[in-house]
Amino acid sequence: MYNVISLVAESLESVVIALGNVTRESSNASEVQLFEGIPVPVSCTAVGGYPPPQVTIRIDNSDITHIFETAVNQTLLPGNGHGLRYVKYETHLWTPRYVPQADTDQRILYCSAEVTGLQVVVRRMQLNICCKSPICLPT
Repeated sequence: MYNVISLVAESLESVVIALGNVTRESSNASEVQLFEGIPVPVSCTAVGGYPPPQVTIRIDNSDITHIFETAVNQTLLPGNGHGLRYVKYETHLWTPRYVPQADTDQRILYCSAEVTGLQVVVRRMQLNICCKSPICLPT
């Protein structure tokens, strides 16, 4: 006799985008000021979901996921009795040195996480790129 285990899609617990020192955990867009040519760290983290989510990062319609490192961590957690346990996934995309360009000014940076069969979760930030002019460079 065999036990049959039914695996169903599980929704994401959270999706967070971080750009420099600004973090966004809700679906509302926030604006972040960056300086052209000055690298900043960017990350997108999706927690939970089964199967593990597909995470992408883009600026408007341009997919830039390929410039990010990816790590998927799995944690085995206790279940609800009967000795069952479950796996919690955390998918993390990051780059320590995203270099803002003038042509991305006023464009939207999107972090999207999708578990197959469920609604896509999106976080967004509007990029406000300050030019290389000495007037707007940080001191």
